[in-house]
Amino acid sequence: MNELILKACQALTQADAVLIGASNGLSIAEGYHIFACNDMYQRQFGDFLQQYGIRNVIEGCFFPDPQIRQEFLQRLIHHWVETYQPSQVMKDLLALIRHKDYFILTTNADTHLERSGMDPNRIFEMEGTFVQALQGTPIADKSQQVQSFLSRYHGKRLVILELGIGRHNRLIKQPLMQLAASEPNAIYITLNLAQELYVPPALATRSIALEGNISTTLREINHMLSNQTE
Repeated sequence: MNELILKACQALTQADAVLIGASNGLSIAEGYHIFACNDMYQRQFGDFLQQYGIRNVIEGCFFPDPQIRQEFLQRLIHHWVETYQPSQVMKDLLALIRHKDYFILTTNADTHLERSGMDPNRIFEMEGTFVQALQGTPIADKSQQVQSFLSRYHGKRLVILELGIGRHNRLIKQPLMQLAASEPNAIYITLNLAQELYVPPALATRSIALEGNISTTLREINHMLSNQTE
C-alpha cells in the first residue's frame, strides 16, 4: 500500500491539473450517509421516521407529500449545510489540490466541498443541491466550464482523482474512465472500499487503485507529501 501511496503522491506532484470525481463514498467518509438509517439519522430525523416511515435522507428528499418533503429538506439543510464544519477529510482534500488547477464533478448535494474552501466556480454539482431542491431552482449546468478545463489540459499531465464512486456508476465514473482512456498522459487514481474499487484492464498501466477508507487514505497521501517537502 505504501508503494501505491508513493505513486499517487508522485502523480499528484507532477500533475498540471486535477480533475476530481466525487460521489456518496466521500460523504460517507465524512460521516454523512444519505442511504442509512443510522444513529445520526435517528437523532436528526427520528420523528420523520416514526410519523411517516421516512428511513433515510434520500427517502425524505423524494417524499411524495410536498409539505412534509419541504419540512424534511429545511431540517436537512440546517443539520447538513448551515451548521456544517469542514471535516478532516475535506481539509485533506483541499490540501492536495490547493496549489493545482482543478475541477470537481460531484453528485453530492450537501455543498460540503465549497463550504470547505474549494472554489464554487470549479464545482459542478451534477444533480443539484439540497438548497436548490428546497427552493425549486434549476441545476446550474457547468458543462461549458468542464469542457474549457479539459481543453486547457488536453495532452498534458492530468490526474483524474475518483473519490467514493460506485463501480457501476455511469454518471461520473464511466465518463472519467473514457476520458482517461483518451488522454495518453492522464493518470487515474481511485479511492474506495474494496467491493467498489474498479479499474478497467485498458487503464491498468495508468491507474492507481487505493483500497480502504477514503479518510485514512487522504491522510496518508498528505502525510507523505508533507514529508517530501520538508
